[in-house]
Amino acid sequence: MKNFSNLYIFCFSSALVLLVAAALSFTSLTLQPQQSKNVETERQRNILSALGVESTVKNAEEQYRQHIRHGVVIKADGNIVESETPEKLDLKKENLKPVAERYLPLYLAEKNGQSFIVIPVRGTGLWGPIWGNVALETDMNTIYGVTFDHKGETPGLGAEINTPKFRQQFAKKKLFDASGQFTSIAVEKPGSYLPNDHTVDAISGGTLTSKGLQEMLKNGIEPYQTYFSQHKLN
Repeated sequence: MKNFSNLYIFCFSSALVLLVAAALSFTSLTLQPQQSKNVETERQRNILSALGVESTVKNAEEQYRQHIRHGVVIKADGNIVESETPEKLDLKKENLKPVAERYLPLYLAEKNGQSFIVIPVRGTGLWGPIWGNVALETDMNTIYGVTFDHKGETPGLGAEINTPKFRQQFAKKKLFDASGQFTSIAVEKPGSYLPNDHTVDAISGGTLTSKGLQEMLKNGIEPYQTYFSQHKLN
C-alpha cells in the first residue's frame, strides 16, 4: 500500500473540502430563485385560503392577482408606510417591537364583488412558531375566514390548527363586543367552551397550542384598531 505524507493528505483533504463547499454553494445559489418562488407561492396560497379561494401551485399567482388588489403596511396610528411592503416584513421581529413602532401588514382583497382585508399573524405554539391569516369583512369586525399553520406542533394534537374543522369555527366570529370593546377570539378548552360570537372550541389535547393561537390573534390584530375605526364601511 502506498504511503502518503502528512502534507499530501492535508492538501488533498483541504482541496476536497473546498470542492464540496463550492459545489454546495453553487447548488444553493442555483436553487435560491426557485426556493424564493416557492415561499412566495405558499404565502399567496395561504392568503387566498383565508378568503376561501382554492388555489394550486400552478394557478396561485393568477388567483392572487384576481383577488388581492394590493398590500400595504401601516402603523398603529392607521397611517400607511409608503416605503414598506408586506412581503418584506419579518413579523417575528416586528412583534418584538413596541406597538407604536411596529409595522403592520395587511392586504386589500376582493371576492365575488365583496371587499375584505386580510391580516397576517404570527405567534408561538407549544413546540415552535405558528402563523396564519385572518380575513375580515368591511365592518372590520366580522371574521370571514382564517388559515393557520405551524412548524412543529404535535400531529393529531396541536397540529390540528391547520385542519378545516378547526378553522371553520372562526367564520362569522366577532372581534368587538356590542359596546365596541376589542375582545379578539378566545380559544376555550373542551368542557368549558360556551358558544358565542367571541369564542371557539380548542383542540382536545392541544391546550398550549390553542392558547398560543389565542395570544397570536389578540396580539396580532389589536394594533389595527385605529385603522379599523377609520376604514369600516358598516
